[in-house]
Amino acid sequence: MPFTYEYPRPSVCVDCVVFGLERGDRSRSLKVKVLLIERARPPFAGTWALPGGFIEIEEPLLDAAFRELQEETGMRPGSLVLAGVYGTPGRDPRGRTISVVYRALVWKDEYSIQGGDDASRAGWFSLEDLPTLAFDHHQIVTEVWDDLRRSVATQPFGRELLPPVFQWRDLWLLYEAILGKDVSPRQLKSFLIKRGLLRPVEQSGVEEALPTQSRKPVLFCFNGVIYEKLRRHGFSPFLKYGSDRQEGNDRGGH
Repeated sequence: MPFTYEYPRPSVCVDCVVFGLERGDRSRSLKVKVLLIERARPPFAGTWALPGGFIEIEEPLLDAAFRELQEETGMRPGSLVLAGVYGTPGRDPRGRTISVVYRALVWKDEYSIQGGDDASRAGWFSLEDLPTLAFDHHQIVTEVWDDLRRSVATQPFGRELLPPVFQWRDLWLLYEAILGKDVSPRQLKSFLIKRGLLRPVEQSGVEEALPTQSRKPVLFCFNGVIYEKLRRHGFSPFLKYGSDRQEGNDRGGH
């Protein structure tokens, strides 16, 4: 028979903060939204919240996060990243609850979402116009979003969202969407190339004989070895993330 303490023990749950990139046309910058569910059960029934729930007694935390997200929204992203732990007493009216929070950044149009299990509905919401959220979820969204922006300014970014070979503009727009400000494409490209992260991809060579205005855009790929090295160690930020340009990238909450 397993040993048990006589003292009260907190419950453990997982919550998922999924940011969805909304593709625009070539003349518009990308927008970012966050995935929420409408709670079907008390407490806070009828209130919007992050997808999540209690872990099973023998379930690994990451498995629980994937399970709850899929059960409540129908979504299973390629990866979830540990984003923080929240355990302030009183955050859950049911009792002392500690939440392990994971985050993901995805393309919205690659997923079809639908409320299920404890969620009556699921939907994407602008970060600058969030509804009232249950528990401390407004705080969590705010802090996880801020942490994501900080990581984009200090670590390699974009490989999980772009194809192996991509146009420079596609990466540049991703940076602008997350950092929430206009970014000099020349400055950013120079920064990434100098650190060995980006490599131009050789094309057929036919374009070299064409007039400059007829040539295809230069294509790039990431240097995988350098990408992983800098992802572990990071680098000094090339610019501050912030709110020079607000395009739905304001801070929101758990």
